[in-house]
Amino acid sequence: MPSELKREGAIPVRWLYPISVALPLIVLNCGWIANSEMKTGVTEVTISSLFMGVTFILFVVTLLNLLVRKFAGAGAAMNQPEMMVLYTMLSISSVVAGMGHYGFFPPFLGNLFYYDRPSNGWHSFWHLLPWFVGPRDPDILKGFYEGHSNFFQPRILAAWTPPLLVWSVFFLILLWTTMCMGAIVRRRWTEDEHLPFPIIALPLEMTREGAPLYHNKLLWVGFAIPFLLHSLNSLASIFPTLPSLPINTVKEFATNLQYPFTGVGSISYALHPVGIGMGYLVSTDVSFSMWFFYLLRKAADVWGVTENWRDASAGWFADSNGQFPYINSQGWGSWLALGAATLWVGRGYFKAYFGRALRGDREGVDQGEPMSARMAVLGLIVGFLMLCAFVWSQGGSWWLPVLFLTLYILLMTALSRIRAEVAVLCSELVWVNPQSMITTVLGAGNLSKVDLAHTSMLSWFNTDYRAAPMPHELEGFVGLKRSGGALRPLVPVILLAAAVAMVSALVWDMQMYYVNGAATGSVNAFHVSKGSEPWNNLQGWLQNPKPPDTAAMGGMAFGIATTLLLSLLRARFVGFPLHPAAYAFNMTFANDFFWCDMFIAWLVKVCLLRYGGMKMYQTLLPLFLGLILGDFVTGSVWSIIGTVLHLNLFRTFAT
Repeated sequence: MPSELKREGAIPVRWLYPISVALPLIVLNCGWIANSEMKTGVTEVTISSLFMGVTFILFVVTLLNLLVRKFAGAGAAMNQPEMMVLYTMLSISSVVAGMGHYGFFPPFLGNLFYYDRPSNGWHSFWHLLPWFVGPRDPDILKGFYEGHSNFFQPRILAAWTPPLLVWSVFFLILLWTTMCMGAIVRRRWTEDEHLPFPIIALPLEMTREGAPLYHNKLLWVGFAIPFLLHSLNSLASIFPTLPSLPINTVKEFATNLQYPFTGVGSISYALHPVGIGMGYLVSTDVSFSMWFFYLLRKAADVWGVTENWRDASAGWFADSNGQFPYINSQGWGSWLALGAATLWVGRGYFKAYFGRALRGDREGVDQGEPMSARMAVLGLIVGFLMLCAFVWSQGGSWWLPVLFLTLYILLMTALSRIRAEVAVLCSELVWVNPQSMITTVLGAGNLSKVDLAHTSMLSWFNTDYRAAPMPHELEGFVGLKRSGGALRPLVPVILLAAAVAMVSALVWDMQMYYVNGAATGSVNAFHVSKGSEPWNNLQGWLQNPKPPDTAAMGGMAFGIATTLLLSLLRARFVGFPLHPAAYAFNMTFANDFFWCDMFIAWLVKVCLLRYGGMKMYQTLLPLFLGLILGDFVTGSVWSIIGTVLHLNLFRTFAT
C-alpha cells in the first residue's frame, strides 16, 4: 500500500499550522526523552531508526486530526504534507535530544573534571583542551553530580551557558552541513534510482487523507499482537505473580558452547514485532542478507579459533577484539566504501549538480528542490569550513579536523543510503567512527597531543549513531515530497526545530541532573558513562601511544574490497542475493539484536510470495504495519506510565 507520488507543491501547506502544533510538542518530547531515557531508563525512545516516541505522537495527532476533520471539516484539519512537516520537526527534535547527541552531552562536559583522579590522570591533559569543554569549578559541578540542587541559579547558569552555547552553535552548523549533503543527493536517490525509503513508509500511510490505514482490520490485528505481549510483560513487572512472555528480551545462545564454538563470542536472539514488520517492507534479498552475513561473521570467528588466529573468549564484543577476522576494521572499510561508491556511481549526476552550482540553474532543474544547487554546495562547503575553523582556532594540525569531518560526512552518507534501501531497525555502529579509524590506522603515536585531544573533543557526537541527523533530514525531504508539499520552506523549519530542541533538551537535561545527581544512581548510568568515553580514550592514547596497526589496515582493505565486489556483482547479475549494505551492517553491532527478526520476516515473505504472489503480499501489508505501530505505541504508553509513576517496568524495545 505504498503512498502514491504526488506532484511537488500540488497540495498547499499552511506552514504556521504544523509549526504551531509542533513547537510545544518538541518541548514535551525533549522532556519525555530526558525522563524516559536519561533518568529512569524505562524505554529508550530514540534508539530505533523510526523513532518510537515520534511514531506515538504522530499516532495521537492523526487520531485527533480525524476528530477535527469529522466535526470541524476537512479545511480545519491538517493535510498530509502538513502532517509530514510535523513528523519531520519531531524527528529532528529527537535527533537533537536523543541517543548519541544531547543524551550524552552534559556528562561529556562535566565528567572530565568531576571524575579526575590520580589513577586516571585526566588533569594532565586539561591544558590541551579549550575553555568551552565545560565548567571546571568543583562548586558548580557538585550539584550536577550529587543532586538536590537547582540548575536555575544565576551562578550556575553563568558557568554553564558559555560552553553550552558554543557547542550548540557548533551542532547547529553540523546539522546544516549534513542537511546540505542530503539536499544534494535527494534527487539522485529518489528520482533517478527510485530508492524506497522504507523507514517513512508507516508515517506516510498514517498521514494519508482520511487515514484509510486505520480502517483496515488487519492493521489492528497486527497492532494487537505487541499490545497484548507488552502489556502482559509490563503488568508482570509490577505484579510478579502474573505470567509473562518476554519474546523481545535479548537472550544469549552461546552461553554453554564448547571449544571452538566459544569463538563466536555471543549469539543474541530476540523477536521484536517492529523488526519483523520492518523486514516485511524490504526485498527478500535484503532480509536474507541481513541474517546470512550475521551467521557468516560468527562462522568466521569459529574458523579463526580452530586455526589459532584468535582466542576463544566469549561474551559481548568478543568477536570485535582486534583479532581475526578483524570485524572492527572490516566495518570501517565497508562503511567508507559504501559512502565513496555512492558518490562514484552517481558521478555524472554530481558533475551536473556542481555545474549548476557554478553556472546557475538556467533550466529550472532546482525549482522543486529543498535548496538550489548553488546554495546546497555553498552551504556544504561553508558549513564544513566553519566546523573545521572551530578546531583550527585551538591550534593543532590543519588536516585533522578536515579528515575527521570528511569521515563523518562519508559515514552519514553511507548510513542515509542504507536507510534509503534497507529497513534497518537500529544503527548502533559502536566501533565504526572517525576517532577509531584515525588513531588505529595512522597510529596514536604519530599524532600530537593536541591532535589527540581534539580527536577526543570531537568524538562526543560520534560514539553512537542511533539518532544520526542526516538520515532524518533526508527522509523529511522525501516524505514531504511524496505527500505533495513544497520542499524549499522545510529547510528553515528544520533549523527552527533543531534550535528549539537544543534549548528544550538542555533545560530538561540540566535540571534533571541537578535535581537527581548524575553520580547518585538515581539516573541512567549508561548515559553518564558515555560522557567519559572520549576522555578514557584520550588517556589510553597518551599513556600507550601505538604505531599504525597493519593488521587493522588489512581488515579495512578486505572490507573495502568485499563491499565493492558485492556492489559489482549486484550491478552485473540481476537477482544476486547478497547485499553490500547488509554486509556493512553486520560488520558492526547494529544487527546483533535483530538478525532473528530479519530471518522470520524473510521466511514469511518468501512463503507468501511463492504461494500467494504479490497480491497476497499487498493484502497483508497492513498486518505488518500494525506490528510496527502496535510495538511503538504500546511501548510509548508504558514508557510514559513508568516515567510518571517512577516504575522500573519491562523494556518493550530491548537492545
